[in-house]
Amino acid sequence: MYKGILKKMSFEYDKNSKIIVPKYFLEFSEGIINFNSVIGKKVKLSFTGRIICSACGKVTKKSYGQGYCYPCFISVPQTEECVLKPELCQAHFGIARDMEYAKENCLVDQFVYLALSGGLKVGVTRFHQIPTRWVDQGAVFAIKVAVTPNRYNAGLVEVALKKGFADKTNWRKMLTGNDDYIDLLDKKRIALEAIKNIDAEFSIADDTIYSISYPIERFPEKISSVSFDKQPEIEGTLLGIKGQYLIFDDTRVFNIRTHTGYEAEISI
Repeated sequence: MYKGILKKMSFEYDKNSKIIVPKYFLEFSEGIINFNSVIGKKVKLSFTGRIICSACGKVTKKSYGQGYCYPCFISVPQTEECVLKPELCQAHFGIARDMEYAKENCLVDQFVYLALSGGLKVGVTRFHQIPTRWVDQGAVFAIKVAVTPNRYNAGLVEVALKKGFADKTNWRKMLTGNDDYIDLLDKKRIALEAIKNIDAEFSIADDTIYSISYPIERFPEKISSVSFDKQPEIEGTLLGIKGQYLIFDDTRVFNIRTHTGYEAEISI
């Protein structure tokens, strides 16, 4: 039995390989669950009824922005507008909720990338979030398109590319494993052609193609998302993990990340 506050699963992988095989862990104060070793076993998750804000530590009735009470949600730098819309970042003008945070996360190299995650999509991530961003999205292949000196310029590149590429993960398709291979080098060439004349500072990234293989026994044919907000107990055989989702044997999937701050007990 493990009890603690849920947060995003961490993972380990071979940093010298472009073939990423994540080994998932969930850390509690009383121990660490190696979720890869749990696949094929019965797992029971029980919600205690308490939600703790990830920023201030106070009990909150509702979680906002994946783990915050409302006052923190509208004030912490992790939920600033440019997190979802990089083109609105103003850190390069010295404007941010927390400039020290911005210096480490907005005023650093950003990669605009293409990833195959329930279909082809474009995205932006900080240089130190590769490959974490791709794994969290459940991508199976990814390639960097461009590198920019800050989040604002990455946002301009992404906006231009969104005219021809999706920018959202089709999470249902991603969890059923229905991603047909796409020639990412060809798609990168198309993307570079689309942004060659835009008014943004960027350089072309390397052509390395990353592949990600997740610990999954089998994919469900249909998807039914379950949440502690609707049921306090979730139990079943764990079939696998993809992105931040636990995949159970009866089409149910549970998103650990969206339950950040929820106090839970986990029995294996």
